[in-house]
Amino acid sequence: MIASMLITPVWGILSDKTKNPRAVIAFILVMAGLTSIVWVTQTAFMPVLILSVVLSVFRQNVWSLVDGVGIQFCSDYGKDFGFARSMGSLGYLLGSFAIANLMFSLGFSGPYMQVFVVCSFLGAAMILCVPASKHVEKTKTKVNFKESLKELLTNRNYLFIVLMMLLTSMVVDTILNYSGNHLINTLGQSDSMIGIFSFAQVFPEILIVMFANRIFRSMKTSQIFMMGAIAQLVRFVLCAVSSNIVVFLIATTLHGVTIAVSSVGYVSFIHKHVKREILATAMAFYGTACTIGTALMTQVFGFVYEYASSYQLFTIGAITAGVAIVIVLFNKKIDEL
Repeated sequence: MIASMLITPVWGILSDKTKNPRAVIAFILVMAGLTSIVWVTQTAFMPVLILSVVLSVFRQNVWSLVDGVGIQFCSDYGKDFGFARSMGSLGYLLGSFAIANLMFSLGFSGPYMQVFVVCSFLGAAMILCVPASKHVEKTKTKVNFKESLKELLTNRNYLFIVLMMLLTSMVVDTILNYSGNHLINTLGQSDSMIGIFSFAQVFPEILIVMFANRIFRSMKTSQIFMMGAIAQLVRFVLCAVSSNIVVFLIATTLHGVTIAVSSVGYVSFIHKHVKREILATAMAFYGTACTIGTALMTQVFGFVYEYASSYQLFTIGAITAGVAIVIVLFNKKIDEL
């Protein structure tokens, strides 16, 4: 994870420097596939460990660069970014279902890394088929990248959206790592309930993200961000105070609202308030901030889970959502941005 934190901004900077983020993403995916091929052949601990670190360098946070290319493509060609982003959620649902069934049939010895290799190479080929941005600079005029980077890191709008992400979607995704344990160990449900839980979480997410842009067009920025934070607050309050499985599953359906706001609303906000020539770098730093936040919160949640209970994890998630709501309420200029 440390290696990923250090290298992800480099991928963003390289994408903006070369003005060809598609090629950078393709390179990352190909290298991830090749590293996986070598990884599968290893049997000793140290080579496996080293290759795992190398793989994390190429695998972690590629989503942030893809989101940057996606929002730029949709903006240039008049496409719906929400619909495109929902296909990622659909891929997650179908992929999880396929892998779960493979594990049920083949156990841990199944061809999982081989599937990852094939998907990596297919992804590399597909990203190269995405048309280049209509606004790629074709003149010989060079952008002062150093000044643009400094401006990015002092951009209050950008820092604001990073903070909102850390308080909402990052916390949601981190708590998600413990949701299975809460479902089985705390609520006493069987392993088969995991599938129902995944469906309750991802299916509404696909639908909401798919129509997010259409919904957001009629809303103010503050209303969009408030909607995501309130959905998180209600979900985690219900999970924190109730041990009823039906309540837990109903609360889980609100996951899609928070993810729609973060994956479509936040990314669109960055696209709007960051210079085009440094968009990939902005998305890379955004992804890095998410990784760092996840690493820190995982340690906190692990401690809380061990010495308190999984109910307290949801309490923390509700508190961070409350902080996000307060920030939006007191940021009077947000709708002028």
